[in-house]
Amino acid sequence: MRALWIGTGLLTLLACGGGGGASAPAPTPDPWAATTTAIQAAQAQFPGGLCVEIATPAGVVYSRSFGGFTNQDAVLVASASKWVTSTVILRLVDAGAFPHGLDTQTKELLLDANGAPWSGNMGDITLRQLLSFTSGISGDNDASDNVLITLDAAVKRIYADAAATASAPGSTFYYGSTHMRIAARMAERATQKTWAQLFAEQLHDPFGWSVTSIFSGGGPNPNPAGGLKCTGQEYMRFLMMQLRGGQDGSGTFLSPAMVAAQRADGYGPATTLVYSPYVAMTGKPYHYALGHWLETAGGGGPTAADPVIRYSSTGTFGWAPWITGDGAYGGIVMTLQAQGNTLPSENLKAQLDPLVRAALAQHPPVVRAVP
Repeated sequence: MRALWIGTGLLTLLACGGGGGASAPAPTPDPWAATTTAIQAAQAQFPGGLCVEIATPAGVVYSRSFGGFTNQDAVLVASASKWVTSTVILRLVDAGAFPHGLDTQTKELLLDANGAPWSGNMGDITLRQLLSFTSGISGDNDASDNVLITLDAAVKRIYADAAATASAPGSTFYYGSTHMRIAARMAERATQKTWAQLFAEQLHDPFGWSVTSIFSGGGPNPNPAGGLKCTGQEYMRFLMMQLRGGQDGSGTFLSPAMVAAQRADGYGPATTLVYSPYVAMTGKPYHYALGHWLETAGGGGPTAADPVIRYSSTGTFGWAPWITGDGAYGGIVMTLQAQGNTLPSENLKAQLDPLVRAALAQHPPVVRAVP
């Protein structure tokens, strides 16, 4: 009986980790716990739910859904389209499609309703000024949104409406859709291809996006400034290319020169701000580059003392992609809010920055590779 008791006791000690053996390692703390807690605290401001993804140049390191919204939901990303459209056009500039690159003027490619080249202030606008919204055109042309007409007809309407009132190119900044509609039409004229073809060739197909990810229903008059529909996973492929400085997969998607041009301040020394949604929403007169905002800590234009902290392109439905000015990481707040309800996304991305940086300092693993 004594031998049996000893054996049983030995088994009991081993099962409890006794007998001097090593104890089980403590669970590794989640580096993203504070990030997740902050998102959960803000979740009530996103009645349709949200998904947040954070990526470093190595890949996606954080991806979590809240309230049922996922990175597979295809939605209109609204003004986040502008960053994509700018990239499509810059790829064409890289390829030499425009006679004078970003300095190509509208009068070199566009004709009015009578077949004459654009003239006056409208004729002197450059492609660069269109992509930075400093063309001198203040206001959008509602008639040009008609999906039943062509992009050519829409741009002719814009010219007829604004030719007599447009300011000198570079003199004003006005955030709106008109500038990019004109730029897209210049791309059509330069290549003799439709915007749908150019988008497919230059970005959609190389990134492997789905057939449903298109601009404005795929019709003849797309909205290049706000009509893109896609999923979060798809947009993240684009954002990763931006975070990697133009690299995608094992090759160059956008040349270093074009990346630098895309991120340069579009304001000139005499540019006057006429309308900015950031001023209306937060009081911060951020400057604009080619298709995206230049966010600074001080809220004004970037300087050596107040550099860019985020390159971003938030849409009116709350879709908010950004990459940090120091290239440490990028992120997307994926959601579908009521139109104009962008402040929750803006507040959240700013709130998350120190939490994300603290998590990255713990070297979290990649949870999804991106080419």
